[in-house]
Amino acid sequence: MSRYYCGYNPPPPNFKDFLPEKYKDRLQRLPNFGQMRKSWETHKRPTLVMLHVFADDFGALEKWVELAYRLAAPEALGGKMDFYVDDMWQSYIFNEDDFSFFRDDDGYNVESLPLVYGVGAAGEVFFFGDFAGPKLPDLEGLRDFCEQVIQGNVKQATTKDPKVEVINLANWNELVYASEGDIAICFYDSRQNGSEVNESLMINLDRLGDRLKQESVRLYKMDTHGVSVPKKFNVESTPAFFVLRETQKHTPVRCKYELGTWTMLRFVAENSSEELNYYNRRGHLRLHANLLTHMRDFFDLSQNKRGFLM
Repeated sequence: MSRYYCGYNPPPPNFKDFLPEKYKDRLQRLPNFGQMRKSWETHKRPTLVMLHVFADDFGALEKWVELAYRLAAPEALGGKMDFYVDDMWQSYIFNEDDFSFFRDDDGYNVESLPLVYGVGAAGEVFFFGDFAGPKLPDLEGLRDFCEQVIQGNVKQATTKDPKVEVINLANWNELVYASEGDIAICFYDSRQNGSEVNESLMINLDRLGDRLKQESVRLYKMDTHGVSVPKKFNVESTPAFFVLRETQKHTPVRCKYELGTWTMLRFVAENSSEELNYYNRRGHLRLHANLLTHMRDFFDLSQNKRGFLM
């Protein structure tokens, strides 16, 4: 079995006949990139896209396809929105130039839940689940989700402020020891402000804050100029980046990588108390978040003139 969901590796053996004929009067498979774009720009209809990591064994997936088929009936929602079901291999249409989905990143198997996304008439993309992953679909819940997509009133979890918070010795105990959840903290020396080191560091911290906005990890920065850093951190030089796990706040773990955005993200992902919502332990985007990103790029009508890829 291919390591990759899509790209230049062979598709699943049943790729061409994934969807049985009995479902084709209501359900569609994902067309190629150009056809999907033309169809979407022409009709701008609310859309449900249901994907599964494995279609190799359709029998295990039929219960999910059956849900979509029932909702797509003309007397149900078929007259108001389009319904697509497919294997993950076909989802490359959302990102033709970057084949980056891995089959083994999240421990998916045939029994895993499908990844369901709704697209509103204006191109907004919504995930049937939360930050941590997909919800278990049932007829009533999926119907409610579809109707909210049609009406444009889907309520989804909001992210926290991505701004990197400032911490100092005056608020240290309150922010570190009296708070719940993991903490990531970067020590820097303001005497290096204006230097390439600090300018690059602050840019990377801001980017890291944006990457972690749906996570429970709190991100702080602390100026070490004129203060004594708590001894347990053993900061011999700056900048220095640490993770404090929720139940081990007195045992900070120092980052062993150079302090770039991705390397700090990887370090947080490796050392967080629990696996992050959007990233696996290697710092790679988990599949449901990866697809959400690509689908938003693909369908967002405001991006039509600049392209759809990240």
